[in-house]
Amino acid sequence: MTRLHGRGVSAGVAVGGAVVVVREATQIRYRLAASGVDRERQRLRAARDRTRRDLEEISERLARTIGPAQASIFAAQGLMLDDPLLLKRADELIRTDRINAEWAIERVIGDLQATLAREGDEWLRERGGDVADVGGRLQRNLRPEHASLADRILDIPPPVVLVADELPPSVAAQLDWSHVTGLVCDAGSPTSHTIILVRSLGVPAVVGAGRATHLVAPGQTIALDGVTGDVVVDPDDDVLEGWRHRAALAASAAHAFDALRDRPATTADGTHIRLEANLEIADEVARVRDAGAEGIGLFRSEFLLDMDGADEEAQTATYRSLLATMAPLPVTIRTFDAAGDWRSVATRGPAHRDRFGVRGIRTVRHRDERFRTQIRALLRAADAGVLRILLPFVTTGDELRGARTVIEEIARDLGVATVPIGAMIEVPAAALTIDALAEHAEFLSVGTNDLIQYTLAVDRTDDRLAREYAATSPAVLRLLRTSAVQARRSHCEVSVCGEMAADPLLVPLLVGLGFRRFSMAPAAILGVKHALSALDVRQAVMLARQAVLARSAHEVDQLLASMAKSMREAVDSSAKEPA
Repeated sequence: MTRLHGRGVSAGVAVGGAVVVVREATQIRYRLAASGVDRERQRLRAARDRTRRDLEEISERLARTIGPAQASIFAAQGLMLDDPLLLKRADELIRTDRINAEWAIERVIGDLQATLAREGDEWLRERGGDVADVGGRLQRNLRPEHASLADRILDIPPPVVLVADELPPSVAAQLDWSHVTGLVCDAGSPTSHTIILVRSLGVPAVVGAGRATHLVAPGQTIALDGVTGDVVVDPDDDVLEGWRHRAALAASAAHAFDALRDRPATTADGTHIRLEANLEIADEVARVRDAGAEGIGLFRSEFLLDMDGADEEAQTATYRSLLATMAPLPVTIRTFDAAGDWRSVATRGPAHRDRFGVRGIRTVRHRDERFRTQIRALLRAADAGVLRILLPFVTTGDELRGARTVIEEIARDLGVATVPIGAMIEVPAAALTIDALAEHAEFLSVGTNDLIQYTLAVDRTDDRLAREYAATSPAVLRLLRTSAVQARRSHCEVSVCGEMAADPLLVPLLVGLGFRRFSMAPAAILGVKHALSALDVRQAVMLARQAVLARSAHEVDQLLASMAKSMREAVDSSAKEPA
């Protein structure tokens, strides 16, 4: 039994068989059921035949165009396919160890390269590159249709716990999470897009587990707690029984919130707080209804980019379905913000610096047609429900006015009415000039995830800086207070849609700062409702006044702990009162 520890980032307890995915989910390792061994051996043989044809065609083409010397390189690679140390050994691993063919090839190639590297002959050592080349071609040909992790996961008996080095959000968005009970990542951040997605689906997750992908063998039983960050690999029977008990308790605690589902969110002193839902995948809209949300406060449309849904007709159909399902409740759709950690959760170095700040509505200047296509699709679908368009990464009133002009121009061309247009408050420049933005917006939405990282100069996807990313930093809280006060003075509706809104400990602070509308993962709504039911707004205001005057995040955390204790005592006292 092995114990690992990381950072719990999505509440819940999960137990399942490990599937290990590395290199941005391009390499997948898992154990086979006994019934799947023969099929896997057939896949390996088919890949061998396709690889042989590939190498023969390359060799013949080079012989005609360049010469026999270069062609002989690939002819020699073809001979490797008959070497018993390669495919015969891979076939043996599939039969005896019951592992998938990709993993078997990976192990055999690794062993062969290590053997060649130990040889004293330079020529033999250089053959390691040819071995790797043949292995890579075999792995690609195992799935000629390039089946993704989403396809493979359906072939693996549930429950499954994914163990990944880093799982790109574009991959996570395509998975059927009903087959996946939990997620453990070597690295990661609580505000990466992948974690935001799995949290919205109620999937327990732990990040920052170090070398989990090296220490966990595919098929091992793995248990994790998405609150404490504890991970246990191959637990003993009595330990496993305890984990299953914990999972049952976590599920029953969730059921205890069911009584709040159909009630509006109200504080102890009767103040109504509007709670809406964040959504990443349109097909998951039922979760929004089930959670008792009062609408969709943020639909992250960029998840359509890697799901064959970015052309105008497909977008229109998606938006229309989403609006119709939620009607008459409002749906706020954010235009594409394909930046930050969208394509990869591990963007580093010069490439990251080159793209710094080129996102949100600024990309209209670089990808104007894509923006116009999305706006046309949105406006064509608008009559199906109550649509609001949210523009990301706004920094100045001029940017917002320019984007609004484009939207109004497209509305005139289509012969339709425009819809309410809002701006995201994600950078200090926007938070400090709410009055200028409010002249061109019907509503504003504070994205705390980016506001924190840009205020504190902390990349929220970099686990090395996780300790520096502090939502309770007084600098952040002062910007939030400024935003709430300026919005109220400008008579402009303002909400919070970042991860702070999903934290029952931080929502009282946000209420005290002046916010009355929040959007969060559907799975977080009932917990926030429960916390608000024990909150006195006057206490929250006093808490906020102290917090913005604090000298450090640690001081604010101490204030929050005191408030949480008072709220728990209020709940306990209410529970003891006679019915």
